[in-house]
Amino acid sequence: MALRATKEQSGEKDPLSLHELTRRIAAVVNTSFADPIWVVAELSDVRVAANGHCYMTLIEKEPRRGTTLASVRGMIWSNRWWLLRDSFAEQTGQPFATGLKVMILVQVTMHEQYGLSLNILDVDPTYTLGEMARRRMEIIRQLKEDGIIDMNRELPFPVLPQRIAIISAESAAGYGDFVKQLTHNAYGLKFYAHLFPATMQGQQTEPSVISALDRINEVQELFDVVVIIRGGGATVELASFDSYLLASYVAQFPLPVIVGIGHDRDETVLDHVAHTSVKTPTAAAALLIDTLLAEMQKVLDFQTEIKDHLQQKVDLERQRLQRYGNAVRNTHVMLTRQISRLDIIGQKVQSASRQFLANGNNTLETLQQAIRLLSRQRLQREKDKLEFIGNTIRLAQPDNILKRGFSITRLDGHAVKSAASVPPSSTLTIQTADGELTAQTK
Repeated sequence: MALRATKEQSGEKDPLSLHELTRRIAAVVNTSFADPIWVVAELSDVRVAANGHCYMTLIEKEPRRGTTLASVRGMIWSNRWWLLRDSFAEQTGQPFATGLKVMILVQVTMHEQYGLSLNILDVDPTYTLGEMARRRMEIIRQLKEDGIIDMNRELPFPVLPQRIAIISAESAAGYGDFVKQLTHNAYGLKFYAHLFPATMQGQQTEPSVISALDRINEVQELFDVVVIIRGGGATVELASFDSYLLASYVAQFPLPVIVGIGHDRDETVLDHVAHTSVKTPTAAAALLIDTLLAEMQKVLDFQTEIKDHLQQKVDLERQRLQRYGNAVRNTHVMLTRQISRLDIIGQKVQSASRQFLANGNNTLETLQQAIRLLSRQRLQREKDKLEFIGNTIRLAQPDNILKRGFSITRLDGHAVKSAASVPPSSTLTIQTADGELTAQTK
């Protein structure tokens, strides 16, 4: 019944063939769009055929959901393709490729057999550059609004960054340059570097790098820093790093992230969220080497300072020992003189005893015994005094003082003489007889 009613309404006219219908549509379209017009679209599935013609799909997506609103075939004939390709690459620094948003001058054509297509006559490179910059600034603005853009940069950078987690393509020249410079540095510094392979260009860059970050996060205690490196290339190849999702991962990563992507002229969103951004992979290696070298120099300077301080202490103790030695020698001279005097006295006593021999041997013998006893006692006292001075000198030596349980407490290389002079949370060095200890004040 419905079919019969339709035929009645149409007056039983013969239907058009599909070819006739498309021919009429083509005539209307070609007439309505006789002049070329400028169109904004996103490139998809760009490919160059064997005959030299470039074919693609031009699409427009809904901004928030990303669904395709419109799609139409596009082409650039071979006689025009080579000129447009070289001119676009020269002015934008990137190839005319899938994923770009472009402003193009097109001739609308409708063919009854091949359907609607857009013949591209010209491309405005300034629009593409502006669009990429606008998108990058929009991502940076969103990261700031979310309050995460500075999170990784606020992490403390390790004092000795020797355990390096690397995210790079394994076959990339930039990765090879990084490892070579790190391994064969001129100072013999040792690094442990482990590669977490990732795709570093194309549509798989974002999920691949995020996956590598997830793997590092699982073993983060094994590493000091993360290095994301990629050699230079076309700007469009680096556009994958202008990703909000990837940037948010890097910004919130628990380890400091060093980014070395591209050449000196290249910049991506990751450069704005990483702890440290350098221009090239070799610059990333130089940063790690210089950081470690600076700490090594601090240790060498501290070692020299300790050596000089100890030398001063040794010189001071040597002078003190020399004074004690002089005192001992003076004491010895004095004792020698005393002994000489005793000898003289003995001689006098002997002379007197001979004089008084006639008075009785008993008296003389008693006197002689008294003199000998007095001499021995005096000599013993002087020897004891000399031994006491010697023991005092030995006990005063720094090593013997330390062995008796004493210690030397230092703050920043200087001896602590008062507890009040030590500020809280200070690191003290305590020297004992068999080594050094480190203590933290409260």
